[in-house]
Amino acid sequence: MMFKKTYRNNNCEIGGTMKTTKYIILSLSSLLILSGCMSQNIETLIEKPLSFIQPELEGNLETGTNKSAQAIPLLKLVENAFGEAAVDAGFGNSIRSAVEGDPIVIAAKKQYDVELALVEALKSGKDFQVSGAVYSGVEDVSDETAGIAIVLSANRLLFDGGQLDNQISSKELGASAALNGYQTTVNDRALQAATAWVELKRFQALENLITSRLEVLDPLIIQLEKVAAAGVGDVSQVAAAQRTVTLIRVTQTDVSEKLEQARVKFISHFGKLPRDTFYNSEIFSKAVPNSVTQKQILNAPALKAEYAAYQATVAMLNSIEARDNYNIGVEAKFQRPFGGSGYDSDESVGLVFKRILYDGKKLESEIDQAKSQVEAQSNSLNAVYRRGKSIVEGGRKTIESMERAMLLAAQNADNAREEISYLRKQLVIGQSTLDSVLSAEARLYDAESQELNFLANKHMAELTILAALGLLSEVFEID
Repeated sequence: MMFKKTYRNNNCEIGGTMKTTKYIILSLSSLLILSGCMSQNIETLIEKPLSFIQPELEGNLETGTNKSAQAIPLLKLVENAFGEAAVDAGFGNSIRSAVEGDPIVIAAKKQYDVELALVEALKSGKDFQVSGAVYSGVEDVSDETAGIAIVLSANRLLFDGGQLDNQISSKELGASAALNGYQTTVNDRALQAATAWVELKRFQALENLITSRLEVLDPLIIQLEKVAAAGVGDVSQVAAAQRTVTLIRVTQTDVSEKLEQARVKFISHFGKLPRDTFYNSEIFSKAVPNSVTQKQILNAPALKAEYAAYQATVAMLNSIEARDNYNIGVEAKFQRPFGGSGYDSDESVGLVFKRILYDGKKLESEIDQAKSQVEAQSNSLNAVYRRGKSIVEGGRKTIESMERAMLLAAQNADNAREEISYLRKQLVIGQSTLDSVLSAEARLYDAESQELNFLANKHMAELTILAALGLLSEVFEID
């Protein structure tokens, strides 16, 4: 329930805004009348009311039909879902190419454009809103009154207690949240693409390692098979050696399976496999800060997006609360009948005061809902902060532990090589067994594969830290 009161003054100007409004209305009406009526006969308009607007109506209908958006068939939409990136242009260029063509990144950018458009749409509410209507037809059947009436109106908001300003502020903050969300998406997709590259490199290296190890072991395995077939030697030692060979084969199968999975993951990001999986880890290893400050965590795009979203909910709450206030606007109206129309001529300009008196507690419910949204967004912000801080701190710990583990794995590999050299010499003179040599070879593979895994884990931890801080996009020079 609301009341509306209009103060009119047709003989004097009500301030500069009133004068401008009246001139706008009179100018628009004059143009419409002159363009539409000079070539038309009033009697014709009464007999054929639509003749006044028929040509323009037909043109608009035809134009609207031609320009209507058409939905693209599903099959055609997904044709280029797996676009190809420049995988052979170098590691950094390949990551940038994959991210810039990623549908998720493009969608995030379009969402930001949508939010900007919403801001401009709301800002237009502060300008004059001008509308026109043409009424044509039989107005009174019993009196056989027919004709045409043209009505033009304009209004502009002068004061609403801050409702529109807060709505605009909320949408601007929403656009800021979308921009930071886009930057978060860019860093996340860069992380996914770089991780896919690291994983592919890891399992290719592991496959090459176990293949080379089996090539070295083939003569021993053949010798073992001959001993087993001849039924000579210690049965328990032969059986132990066979178990060792089986474990090596199982490991080879597992590595091959994981390599295939890594290839599928890589293709999903880049569209095809590269000729070479080499990547220069220095470009991101050097970018990882030695120590992460509170300021760096607070500047992370994910957290900034959440904070902007939180501010947007606060602004929207203020906008809703402002509804419980006066709305003041200036309105002007011009009405002119033609061809025996029963409408009266009317020109008016004045101020309009509006206020809601009773709405069945609708406003109160909307305020409660807005407050709940503020609280929910506040908790979401805290969750993102905790997660981001945990990722960064966990990443730092992972890097430190992986560096120590790589040193130990390298030492274990050196020890295994020395042991294998000694056992092979002993095998020639019969002082060691095939199982001892094969077991030592398996331990060497374990140590070397651990070193490769630790290095890959370190690189992924570095990439994760950079992505969490919003720095990965800078490393790969992605806008």
